[in-house]
Amino acid sequence: MQADSQVHAGAGKQDTIVFLCDAQGQVLSASPRAGALFPDSPAGRPLRLDTAKNFELDEPQALWAALASGLETVLAARLDDVGIRLRITPLGEDRRLVLLDDAHRPVAHTDSLTGLPDRSVMIARIRQVQEERQSGYRLLLADIDRLKTVNDYLGNRVGDHLIRELATGMRMRLPREAFISRWSGHEFMLLIPPALAADTARIAEQVREIARGIRLNGDAHRIGTVTLSMGHAAVDAGEPAQFSGRDPLSAINAAVYQAKRSGRDRVVDADHLRQPSVYITAGALDRALHEGRIVAASQPIVDLESGEQVADESLARMITPDGDVIPAQHFIEAAARLQIAHRIDYQIIHQTISNCVSTIGHRPMAHFVNISGDFLQHPELMEDIIQAAQTACDCVGDGPGQTKPLVLEMTEREVLDDTGHALEALRPLIDFGLRLALDDFGSGYSSYRYLLDMPFTFLKIEGALVEHIHDNTRARKIVQHIQAMANDLGLTTVAEFIGDQRTADILRDIGVDWGQGFHFGYPEIVRPAGLAENRAARRA
Repeated sequence: MQADSQVHAGAGKQDTIVFLCDAQGQVLSASPRAGALFPDSPAGRPLRLDTAKNFELDEPQALWAALASGLETVLAARLDDVGIRLRITPLGEDRRLVLLDDAHRPVAHTDSLTGLPDRSVMIARIRQVQEERQSGYRLLLADIDRLKTVNDYLGNRVGDHLIRELATGMRMRLPREAFISRWSGHEFMLLIPPALAADTARIAEQVREIARGIRLNGDAHRIGTVTLSMGHAAVDAGEPAQFSGRDPLSAINAAVYQAKRSGRDRVVDADHLRQPSVYITAGALDRALHEGRIVAASQPIVDLESGEQVADESLARMITPDGDVIPAQHFIEAAARLQIAHRIDYQIIHQTISNCVSTIGHRPMAHFVNISGDFLQHPELMEDIIQAAQTACDCVGDGPGQTKPLVLEMTEREVLDDTGHALEALRPLIDFGLRLALDDFGSGYSSYRYLLDMPFTFLKIEGALVEHIHDNTRARKIVQHIQAMANDLGLTTVAEFIGDQRTADILRDIGVDWGQGFHFGYPEIVRPAGLAENRAARRA
């Protein structure tokens, strides 16, 4: 079809011939396109190549010198027409990726590591599909699970090897009509044409199979099998997407996010998500921040013994231009990946400080606010927060070292691997009198190390333990041990996700200090002036 050929023109795989060779230039395997051009299988034929390094050739005489006569017949016709570029990419010590493609393709739009079209090319293809109102296309996003762990434990060279192997496998084994691009450092995007749309799930399983077959060098047993979290969504025909709100990229990222939340190594169809999971992109987040639509929703925390409110937690919410409330779990992952989570933290902290002003004259309360690992990378924000706290209200202006109402809450996944660096980053705020809370204690393996290295005052107990405490003996015993340890260390415990009085009573009898959950109150937004009243309930 004409529409399909237009989508693939210029950077499509059908214009690329791919060989996998050994270090001596022997052809080990070839792509379907190469096989179609060579009736006699090229496997085993030598290529006269200098395979020691990356290089490119696009002049006929240089090509003649580089290639064996077995390839010259095919290349001669093409050289007179469009020209050929030869590219060699080493894949470790014993294999080489050989690409022969259109010499006129702009190198700037080709990923240097894999030879695939880059993100800009894919975005152009998506826009073209939408502008021309072509229907039936689907997007498939593959995110390499735990690539950072591979790089950290085995080295970037092994991580690069994994990425190249996955790219090569997809080139060689997937239908050539599926347009593949390198989407980000750990992601690949596929644009699947209407003729193959019904096979999207099967193509996704092929990609997962390719990943599982990759063998890593080094201490690979510490990493295990290579897995992918994947999502796919329809590309609706119509006006070009602005890549914000509920466009196809938002939907597909929501699907990948759900795949990771569900345990990784799986494929999620965005159309089958149980609820609209809005994955916000950089533009939408930036506009929301500038327009003051990132707001704090305050949830009460009570003393389990007395039943009185003793604190609250400020939870980030995003309000759409239409007034709908988006919970943090639908945009915080995007903010972290786009490295703008610190801006959200900054907004919520400032709003929490304003909330502190409103409590002057009332019983003193602690105000919990979450901070991200990204926030710890911005020490310039610390002094600004201190100045804002000093200026805002007398209750935090008692001078350095005096205990202040603001409590910075973090999970172990947000604390830097180097806890010493995290402590150094937080030192100005700690010295000013702000306290620390460790969230989701009991959900990971590093929590005890953080208790050892950092001066936490509060310990928030993992919600899954709390939810099962009345019907799971092990959950109850774990909470009992956590409480005993907290007593020994002089920490105040806070149990989250309390949904009923029975759970609250059990926790109180164990000795847990404070409680938080829907049983005591839903998060309530203190809406800044000028924002539209949301159409739903104020419970956020």
